[in-house]
Amino acid sequence: MAHWAKSFYDFQDQVTHCYSAPIHHFHHEQARKVSEAYPQGRVLELGSGGGQFAVAAALRGLSVTALELRPAGTAKTLELAYQNGAQLQAITGDFYTADVGGPFDLVCYWDGFGIGEDTDQQRLLSRIARWLSPAGHALIEIYTPWYWEKYAGYSRQWEGEIPVTQTYAFEAEGCRMTDTYAALDGPIHTQSLRCYSPADLRLLMQCTGLSLLNIEAGGKYDPHAQIWTPNVALNECLSWTATLGRGV
Repeated sequence: MAHWAKSFYDFQDQVTHCYSAPIHHFHHEQARKVSEAYPQGRVLELGSGGGQFAVAAALRGLSVTALELRPAGTAKTLELAYQNGAQLQAITGDFYTADVGGPFDLVCYWDGFGIGEDTDQQRLLSRIARWLSPAGHALIEIYTPWYWEKYAGYSRQWEGEIPVTQTYAFEAEGCRMTDTYAALDGPIHTQSLRCYSPADLRLLMQCTGLSLLNIEAGGKYDPHAQIWTPNVALNECLSWTATLGRGV
């Protein structure tokens, strides 16, 4: 289903090393917040990348299952776990066919929701509802249309082993952000994610078995000034985090 996802994220890692990097302070802080809210809980992370958050969460005593499409990501997760003395389960597979077990007290999906069409999101949300324990929650990071429309056309150069031009765009009709990496005289890889407002998500969740319980605005990155502001208003943020629970 994720026709472009594996090749895009593999190529993105070759350029930026974002998934093959060590655990960052950001991941430890994110894991701290989660562990304080769900102490001793069972956690499923969807799209776990290189396992940086998953390992940080496991180090705080959470029982973590990390699901990742890319075999290289699963390998990095296990490597980080070994290096840090953490215990977790790492699974390679897609969101729609993988057997991850459960139930889980928390399902996390950071930086990636919106692959495919609305029907794909609804299928995923329905699976999340079945994975959750009766009192469980999901934390899903969702891109906003207003941020990506504002910075559409921004471009920057990545210098390194693979010189690449990265360009943001926004498809207004489909309400999708695109992030394209074009290598000089080489391949072009594009990420395309559906963007949702909270009102859009509420409509999307109908008949999935989930309810929107809380909205948390995220931060904003100004690519021109190269400044990250961690907390801004909902109408300015790059993404927002939805807290979901089982319900009608």
